[in-house]
Amino acid sequence: MDAPQKTEIAPPTPEQLLTLLDLQVERERSKRANRSRNRATFLVTGLVVILAAIGIAMLVAQQMLEEVREHARPGATAGLIDGER
Repeated sequence: MDAPQKTEIAPPTPEQLLTLLDLQVERERSKRANRSRNRATFLVTGLVVILAAIGIAMLVAQQMLEEVREHARPGATAGLIDGER
């Protein structure tokens, strides 16, 4: 049985190593830029959600306050005699 022949691989030249390093650096820069965009999108989305929740809470509080005012008006004058105020 013949043993598989080993092919000798020549060591990379300095130019090849520099090219490989440049490609790796470019790939890392691209990943970092994508992460920055994703982070900005996440923060803006979070801010919009928080502001929407605050707006909804203010509307609910306003409705509750109007209900309290409506219930307070008839009760405030009901106990008074016509001539007294």
